[in-house]
Amino acid sequence: MHPTTPPYLIRHLDGRTEYEVLSAQVMTWRRERELPAESARPILDSLRDEREMAVLVDTDDNAFVACLQLDRTALAAPPWTDSDTAQPTLALSCAAAAPGVGYRIGWLLTIWARHYAALCDYTRVACTVPLRHHRDSAGERLIGHLVDECGWNRHRSAGPPDGLVVLLTADACRADSLDAFITTEIPVLPAVSAEKEPAS
Repeated sequence: MHPTTPPYLIRHLDGRTEYEVLSAQVMTWRRERELPAESARPILDSLRDEREMAVLVDTDDNAFVACLQLDRTALAAPPWTDSDTAQPTLALSCAAAAPGVGYRIGWLLTIWARHYAALCDYTRVACTVPLRHHRDSAGERLIGHLVDECGWNRHRSAGPPDGLVVLLTADACRADSLDAFITTEIPVLPAVSAEKEPAS
């Protein structure tokens, strides 16, 4: 690899073959993290929907190291409310990363997402973390990591008594020095107003 080449490239998946490769990778990442197989199902299912799945690629060996889905439609209600959707927001979901990667991938992807959102004239990014129950320690650890290590803000919690969804947000913010770490091949598209998705 040329010394001036950024270590990572982020782009859309390219065709069905890459869908299948990423599906297998996500399952492997889950097993290596000693997570239950069913935790990968929402990610694998999402690979076939209409939203955009981006992959972070190691430019040294062309291997997938992470994936992240971008949703340019309006935030779904519930759990988001009318006041939540008052500003243009780029929703992120179905993130997964390979264990043991040298860089802080969660932090790096957050910086990239905030930067990309700013380029597209969104005012913030948002994501949700489901908790299986009120004492879901694994979910709370993930939320703590996203808040303390990756720069997310805990917006609020929503959901029925037997399960919660924690809503997280982060302001869009340009990070022009990011080009030294990630080459972006995802087109910059202006933020659009979209009708709210119906509740499922």
